[in-house]
Amino acid sequence: MRFHFKFQKLLDIEKYREKDLIKELSVLKNKLHDEEKLLVFLQSVLSLQQSEMEKKLHTQGTANVFVLFESYFFKLNHDIAIQEGRVKNAFKKMYSVQNTLLNVFKKRKILEKLRERQEKEYKEQTLRLENKHYDEIATSRFYHKRKKDDIG
Repeated sequence: MRFHFKFQKLLDIEKYREKDLIKELSVLKNKLHDEEKLLVFLQSVLSLQQSEMEKKLHTQGTANVFVLFESYFFKLNHDIAIQEGRVKNAFKKMYSVQNTLLNVFKKRKILEKLRERQEKEYKEQTLRLENKHYDEIATSRFYHKRKKDDIG
């Protein structure tokens, strides 16, 4: 008789979920990294353009140039705000998947420990039964040998 863990299917499911969540977390980390890079890029473009405008201020440019810069800065600030929201959302998704992964990991570990404990108990019980069987055989042989000696 072999050891059979009655929650093996559940353990297999948790292992499968863990693998899927690890893949999903990797994708989300990459997405977060890309969103952060885009945010840094937009912020650097804004600071670069602001310094460019400051140079134009010192050269006494026309008013429509400053209006153009102002509308461009407004658009950049709006894009930066949107990008910050995207970064926040990507971080929230990644954090959520991390927590789910942690819970699945804990559940899998609990199931594995339960399996190990049950397997250990099964082996101990099997060993006890085997020893009991050998004891019975030895007792029976001793009894039959003793009976032969008494008769003979």
